[in-house]
Amino acid sequence: MRKSIIFGLLFFTFFVRINAQTPLTEAVEFSVKTLNSETIRLFPILDAGNFVVIDFFSTSCGPCQTFAYDFEMAYQNFGSNQGNVFFLAINYNSDNRGVEIFDSIFNITLPSASGLEGGGNAVYEAYGITAYPTVILISPDHHITEQFIWEPTAENITNAVVSAGGTLVGEIEKKDGLSQLTISPNPGNDVVKLIFDTEKSGHISYQIIDLTGRVLLKEEDIIVMKGNNQIKINLTVLPSGVYLVKLFEVNKRVIVQKIIVE
Repeated sequence: MRKSIIFGLLFFTFFVRINAQTPLTEAVEFSVKTLNSETIRLFPILDAGNFVVIDFFSTSCGPCQTFAYDFEMAYQNFGSNQGNVFFLAINYNSDNRGVEIFDSIFNITLPSASGLEGGGNAVYEAYGITAYPTVILISPDHHITEQFIWEPTAENITNAVVSAGGTLVGEIEKKDGLSQLTISPNPGNDVVKLIFDTEKSGHISYQIIDLTGRVLLKEEDIIVMKGNNQIKINLTVLPSGVYLVKLFEVNKRVIVQKIIVE
């Protein structure tokens, strides 16, 4: 049974790698409306000298959920659309509410357009997208520099954009005393540590959620001191899979990181 599952995963990965990409080498113009009712046209952004990174996704596909926050992290790495790289998520076949729920679950803040109400389905057709997730990179000269960034991890997306000429803004700004979260070990199967710095003493909470948004583990009002902090979490109650860890101060900064439980 286990061999059958592994074979199925390998087959799925192979299928995605050869199919989830655009056949185009030059960008075609499109217009979409984001969840915030902002109309975005591609060519004016490119003609202003910007690179454009597009994540074609579905709210229901497992890999789209797995890599959703990777795209968000890459978006933040390049200045949250304030630098020379513009990130956009284009959905297939969901309405605005469905995409809003997806973005809320995975803490997505970058511009998103739904397939049914935001014009996303038309862009899928124009670019010949047959499977998802498909992440592409378009350069300011309208050339599709990357037809398919796989796997669409934050590291792979960042490296592809930097290689093409995109400019990193620098380390994600620290807010509310919290810095970037490190999970060790990751993957893990027993006890893991959440490692982070704070600029002041205070209270921290965490949640571990599955890819449907269910909170499976949580702890609130943990006292932390200024400087380096570590929180131990017992994972033995969780089945194997991919989860998201949310570390936050109440009503303030939220840091999200993926964790794999073996």
